[in-house]
Amino acid sequence: MSDPGRLQSAIDAAAKVTAEEAGAIDRAIEVVKSPAFSDAVGVCLDCDGIIYIIGMGKSGLVGQKIAATLTSTGSPSNYIHAADALHGDLGAIRRRDIAILLSKSGETDEVLRVLQFLKSQKNKVISVTNDPGSSLGKGADVILPMMVESEGCPLNLAPMTSSTVTLALGDALAAALIVARDFRREHFARFHPGGKLGWLLTAKVSDMIGPDSNPTVKTGETLRNAVVKLVECRMGGVNIIGDEGELVGVLTDGDLKRIMISGENRPLDHAVREVMTKDPKVIHLDASAAEAIELMENRKNQLSVLPVVDSENRPVGILRLHDVIRTHL
Repeated sequence: MSDPGRLQSAIDAAAKVTAEEAGAIDRAIEVVKSPAFSDAVGVCLDCDGIIYIIGMGKSGLVGQKIAATLTSTGSPSNYIHAADALHGDLGAIRRRDIAILLSKSGETDEVLRVLQFLKSQKNKVISVTNDPGSSLGKGADVILPMMVESEGCPLNLAPMTSSTVTLALGDALAAALIVARDFRREHFARFHPGGKLGWLLTAKVSDMIGPDSNPTVKTGETLRNAVVKLVECRMGGVNIIGDEGELVGVLTDGDLKRIMISGENRPLDHAVREVMTKDPKVIHLDASAAEAIELMENRKNQLSVLPVVDSENRPVGILRLHDVIRTHL
């Protein structure tokens, strides 16, 4: 762009719509904390059928994402374009289903005609609209107001802020239902078996360690013996065990490097219990790959090895970050 003034105006327009959307999201927090939102969650929880999301235009596109999120997190949902609904797709909606109707104005003709059908069939209806006093707002059982003051569009035409708020309210509803339904990681994993996400959730630690992955040294042995074991096993670490075979510590390549530059005299003659890492982070055999990566990576000092223990805190192996990556490949 050759005109610096026009470029600056373009940036100002971008900043304006971002600010409008941020302000609208802040107001949406108050909606989420309102009794109306609690009522909407209750309507969804009481539904033993499908949650249908219905809208037109940009609202409809956002509705597709809301339906997909709800379905993948334990609340079966489907999206129907309002025009398609009026040409036969209403037949999919049964009396036990509910509907979330999306319309900023609350006066979208196709959406209102769908509303008439739903009311005649006595389906519960949640509306997301910017005008609670609109025909859609008055006809719905629960109203979630957008509270949009401006779209932020330089032309004041394209839906921007309203579509952002609609998406945020849909995500908020999904989040509430995840907790209310006690929807857990293992449930999510069942619905996402494919791709990297599916692998992270379904692969177990037991799948990633081999039969020779449990080098152990007793606490009373010298550091010298532990180093020999560390070199021989090539695991990057050894488990340190107590008199009952329980895990009491770990010695890693990183620990050894720190010991050797510490300036101590004859450190190899020390008992390994004096230099091991005590009470290390551990993981269990039935933990997922995602949990392992979380423990190893989401910390100030990342871990390259992780002791694997059984239900009695006895070591059964060492998991290396390399093993996690190799298993996925």
